[in-house]
Amino acid sequence: MTKRKIDIFGTSGSIGQSTLQVLRERKELYDFIAFSAFNNVDQLIADCLEFKPQYANIGNEKHFLKLKNALFDTDIILSYGKKSLLDLACIEVDWSMSAIIGFAGVEVSLLCAEHSNVLALANKETLVCAGSLLLSLCKTNNTKLIPVDSEHSAIFQCLEGECRKDLKSITLTASGGPFRDWSLKKMKSATLKQALKHPSWSMGTRITIDSASMFNKALELIEAMHLFEMPSSKVEAIIHPQSLIHSCVFFNDNSVLTQMSISDMRIPIAYCLAWPDRIDSGVSELSLEESSPLNFEQIEEKRYPSFFLTKKIAEEGGIYPCILNAANEIAVKSFIEEKIKFLDIHTIIEKTVSNFETSNASNIDEVLE
Repeated sequence: MTKRKIDIFGTSGSIGQSTLQVLRERKELYDFIAFSAFNNVDQLIADCLEFKPQYANIGNEKHFLKLKNALFDTDIILSYGKKSLLDLACIEVDWSMSAIIGFAGVEVSLLCAEHSNVLALANKETLVCAGSLLLSLCKTNNTKLIPVDSEHSAIFQCLEGECRKDLKSITLTASGGPFRDWSLKKMKSATLKQALKHPSWSMGTRITIDSASMFNKALELIEAMHLFEMPSSKVEAIIHPQSLIHSCVFFNDNSVLTQMSISDMRIPIAYCLAWPDRIDSGVSELSLEESSPLNFEQIEEKRYPSFFLTKKIAEEGGIYPCILNAANEIAVKSFIEEKIKFLDIHTIIEKTVSNFETSNASNIDEVLE
């Protein structure tokens, strides 16, 4: 049996680590080609020693010597920096996990779309900032694009075997984040530590903060528009505090299909890995008796203004979503560094977007600019 060749870009992050957990029990089925991390060299070293990929890349050059010394007696070809990372993404493989956080992962995703048979996409910024370009590359290169986000994986699963012309609308679910029950006055003084206390999911720092502001959910609306070819008017979101139903798909006959599971990213990752089959994800079975009740709430604009701003931007399209994402990345970085308050994130995003007029980006250079 021929082993499947696999890349994991963003190995040391939460998605990368969950991917390795799924792979750990079936390592003999795969040939690991490339692993990458940016700063977490210790985790990259540990993963390389265990899974023995052919190539390993550390983004931050200052960690390269440590990586080199730790793996000197292995056959792993080591590199550092963005150029080498992009070169690795050009190696022909069967399956690529694109899990680099933020805009930094966009170019890698686009290259994987050209050089992988299956692209497991966990980098939402690729669809937000360059969705049309990504879909075009996947079509041209006959690459199967399978979303890793739990919400989009749920929709993907619900639509398998269904006729797309019967699709009426999509509703993503959201936990509401750590500030769901806070007053606006209290949110003004929210700390980084408080923003990182997500009630349902274990995620990286930036995406957890984006979940607290609901910006993350707004980006997921844009993702869904691209992935499932739906106008913004047909893609909605609703708060579901239990985070057990991951999305709802409405059909013309008013049937509603949902996908339910415990909140664990190993489930959508395992689905991506085995598609069109299913494998054991290592996650506990959902107990329906213990899951009741299931609640749903409308998203409040005064509490989550970034969500509604992004939804408006999504309707206008063009390069606006890319500008929106760039402003958010800088604002969240400033919040992490305690230079601004939590609610200042939205103010910065809104002011930045108002300084631009939209246009269309036809290639990666325009997106980067």
